[in-house]
Amino acid sequence: MARKQNWLERLFRLHRQELLGFAGQRLDDAAEDLVQDAYLRLLEHHAPDAILNPRAYLYRVTANAAVDLRRKRQVRELYDGEIEDFDQISSPVATPEAISADQQTLRLCMQVLQELPEIQRHIFLLHRIEGYSHREIAETLNLPRRTVERHCAKALELFLTAVDAADWDRD
Repeated sequence: MARKQNWLERLFRLHRQELLGFAGQRLDDAAEDLVQDAYLRLLEHHAPDAILNPRAYLYRVTANAAVDLRRKRQVRELYDGEIEDFDQISSPVATPEAISADQQTLRLCMQVLQELPEIQRHIFLLHRIEGYSHREIAETLNLPRRTVERHCAKALELFLTAVDAADWDRD
């Protein structure tokens, strides 16, 4: 853990100023928050050693956070005055039937996930859960990008087929 923290501190000192400039170009008033968020995401990453280019990762996370914040602000501006406090809005309560259907779908997806070949499961999780691009996965696993794309497409096809079949069974 100490080694990871030392590595992160060095990375922070090395790239902080340039990331602040980058974030400031996107959202000047939130640049510091965006950069802090990027480093927190890196710190929370399950395998930071697997990130081939931490600087690029930080830029990507910072850019994504800026887009998310800009969208959030646009929604708030759109509805400003109509709703007093966005934090007080509660989501509608799901019906027992919807909860049961969602649980069945989740169990089905977990089953499909377990049945995938190991490499396909690993690639699918990196892409869909961890958010890695096909290129990043290909570089990390030393595979052709097209192979990674095929594995992702095949896994997704199996999930969709299983969920569609389950939906037909429920009807």
